[in-house]
Amino acid sequence: MGEMKRAIARERVAWAEKMEEQARMKSTLVIAAAIIAAVRLARDPDISRASPRLTAVVSESVSLARMILDRVGHL
Repeated sequence: MGEMKRAIARERVAWAEKMEEQARMKSTLVIAAAIIAAVRLARDPDISRASPRLTAVVSESVSLARMILDRVGHL
């Protein structure tokens, strides 16, 4: 019975570590995408309202950030 409790405890610790790593990756992705979008939109006079261009730039920035992070993760 003690072995089962230890196995469950190890699984919970492993799960918590995995969730923490995923949260860090999401945070990193958001920051990278925000920087990419900010650079791409730096000269636009008004980005306070959603527009097709703004939506496209943000979407492309997330895709690019995800691609960069995937590439860095494989090094």
